[in-house]
Amino acid sequence: MSDVQTLLVVWQNESQRLFYHIGTLSYYNGYYEFVYTNQEQGYRKLKDALENGYMLHPAFPDKEKTYVSKKLFPTFDHRLPSADRLDFKAILLDLGLDENASKMDVLKQTRGRLANDSYSFEQPLRHTGDGKLHSNFFIHGMRYQNLPEDWSSLLTLNEKLKLKQEPLNEYDSNAVAVYKYNEEKIGYIPAFYSKAIFSLMEEGAVPIATVTYINEKSTPHWWLKVDFECEIPTLTGSASHELEPMMQM
Repeated sequence: MSDVQTLLVVWQNESQRLFYHIGTLSYYNGYYEFVYTNQEQGYRKLKDALENGYMLHPAFPDKEKTYVSKKLFPTFDHRLPSADRLDFKAILLDLGLDENASKMDVLKQTRGRLANDSYSFEQPLRHTGDGKLHSNFFIHGMRYQNLPEDWSSLLTLNEKLKLKQEPLNEYDSNAVAVYKYNEEKIGYIPAFYSKAIFSLMEEGAVPIATVTYINEKSTPHWWLKVDFECEIPTLTGSASHELEPMMQM
């Protein structure tokens, strides 16, 4: 049996700046599957999104249907860099991938973002049965931190980084900043995860971010990738609400 690859299809309300998990894209046994989140699953899923301005995607007009395809759905496929591009191999290298990478791998690394677009494809925080949550992602906002030109020499693979809440951040009161242990600020946890991780830290959790990929020659949003790991504390109602939309068992 093949492993299931899963990405959360996320819509962002541009005025509220809130993220909604409106659907899930999976790949299993040679087939792609897209399904909207169940109406009854509630919190910041399809029901909430529809009540806050979301309209069903034209390619998937039936919210009750499970869409299945042998090929990646065209509306998602066009978000990937074309394999016909002369620089395609260089793009894969920038993403830490090789020529054997699947479309789901590329979509996961690029997050499928397009200019002036409100959709993205995010990895769930995975609960793997060890009492911890796991994920991996690229650090955001590094180019705004006044890092030295040789910033990559300050970091090493497998280095542990420190996460700090920034409740007074003027752009996001749930922002979580990333620091080296010498207190030098590197950047931020991606906004999609920030409220959930902020809530975990409010409950006393101490997340660990481990450097897994460094490429100072790439574009800034692909400079630094980390593995995320966090023990799951006993959660209060508010923290559970923040985690539930993005967790996968």
